[in-house]
Amino acid sequence: MIPHCLILESESTKPIAGLLKEIGYTFERVSLFDEINKILEEGKFHFFIFHVNDVEYMNAQNQLSEFTKNFPQTLIILITDTSKWDITASLLKRHSVYDYIQTPLYSNNLQFTLDRSLQYLLTKLKSQFIYEAENHLYKRMVEIFDWKKSLLHKENENIAADIIHQMNINLFQGSGIGTLMSVVSILISKSKLDQEGKNYSVAKPVMDLLSENYEAAKSMFDSMSISQSVIDDENIIENKESPTKLLNLIKQELETLNDALKIKSQKINLSQIPASATGNKIRFDEKKLSYVIREIFLNAIKYSKEKDMIYLIFFHKENFLELKVINPAYPNSDGSSGIPEKFESFVFEPFFRISSVVDDNYAKFEQFRFGLGLPLVKKIMDQHQSNVQIYNIENNFRNENTKDVCLTIRFPLLEEEK
Repeated sequence: MIPHCLILESESTKPIAGLLKEIGYTFERVSLFDEINKILEEGKFHFFIFHVNDVEYMNAQNQLSEFTKNFPQTLIILITDTSKWDITASLLKRHSVYDYIQTPLYSNNLQFTLDRSLQYLLTKLKSQFIYEAENHLYKRMVEIFDWKKSLLHKENENIAADIIHQMNINLFQGSGIGTLMSVVSILISKSKLDQEGKNYSVAKPVMDLLSENYEAAKSMFDSMSISQSVIDDENIIENKESPTKLLNLIKQELETLNDALKIKSQKINLSQIPASATGNKIRFDEKKLSYVIREIFLNAIKYSKEKDMIYLIFFHKENFLELKVINPAYPNSDGSSGIPEKFESFVFEPFFRISSVVDDNYAKFEQFRFGLGLPLVKKIMDQHQSNVQIYNIENNFRNENTKDVCLTIRFPLLEEEK
């Protein structure tokens, strides 16, 4: 997305146009302050940029507050200098402007500020769409009194019968045991016994292939060990920590998955935890929550496409902290998109998959396999006495898609012990 800016044209803002061209942003200019409201009503600007010299009068400053209220999808950016810190501080305190750029102006500083502001705006808009879409979803569920019948569709009656099929997919398709067995077969057939009959010689490419797939198979067995440890543990998590620790854990996992994001040039947009929630605590097991975060991130990454943006957004609602992971919904092989409504509960069942495709590109990042990823996520969240759901939501935000996949985790907030 190329941000589009509206500049209040004056002697003080003349350099802005050239700098915006330099960083590849599009813009329009307005010469009169009284015309701004009319132009912003078109709703197509990400930023409104002006200089502090052009709003020294209180009437103009009051109008800025009206712009902020009436056009929340446009962020107001102030150009200022050290002689006007009093006005700058006042506008920031009153939330009449979102951010400021100090003179002298440089293209890299301008781009940094606008890029950072744009990410905030996108996350803010996404939050609004999610809220509206979820309200629509809940109303529809109430209206359709027999919606539960969709969960009893005959296609879903024999999930257990799919276990062998799914194990075959995981064990013998892609890198891992199946390929390892093939390489061992090649090794046996291609190795040569020396003349003394004591040693076999093996071609380097065969040995390299053997080593590579040994590591893949080892990773698979490590995954089985981790999965078993989660399955065997039935204890409720008693340790409690600030929600800020959850944010730190997410950032650590994002660093670990940086190479996974590069595979399809994807980005993750992470919001902050609402300040209103930070005074409470949540049940917190660092190792197990790291498994959860890794799994839900990888799901979003794997099922998104080239250059997609994945959103992680926190909400504080009533007495719980909500984490949403949102990625675009794309068509499945059966013609459905994302998570079909009839499968919303079944994706948390062991061995259940909507798609049978195995993507080896992400195997080295996975800690859960065999169709156990989301079931083990649910098991861990149950231990945290927290709720996890995944479903499609209507989307009016992305032009190229009409639905998003939304995975929601809700952590009960616990008051600090005194």
